Amino acid sequence: MKVKDIIIVSLLGVVGFVISMLSGMVTQIFGTYGVFIHVSIGSLLCAPIYFVMCHRIPKRGTIFIYYLLSGIIYSIMGFIPMLPIMLVAGAVGEVCIGSSYNYTNDMRISISYVISQVIYALHGFFFILFLGVEGLVKTFPNLFTLEKAQMVKDTYLNPKNLSIILFIEILAAIIGTLLGKYIYNKFFNRNIEQSGILS
Repeated sequence: MKVKDIIIVSLLGVVGFVISMLSGMVTQIFGTYGVFIHVSIGSLLCAPIYFVMCHRIPKRGTIFIYYLLSGIIYSIMGFIPMLPIMLVAGAVGEVCIGSSYNYTNDMRISISYVISQVIYALHGFFFILFLGVEGLVKTFPNLFTLEKAQMVKDTYLNPKNLSIILFIEILAAIIGTLLGKYIYNKFFNRNIEQSGILS
């Protein structure tokens, strides 16, 4: 991968991160129900960026760098535990793509995106699983009181709630990939443009 490719992926990663953060903030208006769609709106909106990125830079490491950047930004903001989660999401995304030839395969891009976004969406579950209630309060004292941390535990360790979160996230990510495929083919796929002109 060339320096130019890394710069492009990094820029797209920053755009994706900003969109995810803003959409996550919007979900706060739903109060306690916001947790069910906290990452889902971002997953829907960021899929086109992911699609364009994979098609334009079909090289090993593209997806990993995309998620790594988000993990680094989270760490700078003080959310250091997000870094390993984003690293896992990026690594799993790369595994799902398979060989570098699959970076232009819409189905493999879609599978990679949905699974890596599910990992991202479950960060609250991983926090509770590895940090526990008290650990969550100590790690994020400005965000969580003991009561709020207990609420997170009750939400993510409840099978029904977890199923709803997963269902909404997977649905949003899948719809996002369809949107991503449409936008890429409509505005960025030169092969389709050329075939349209010739036909």
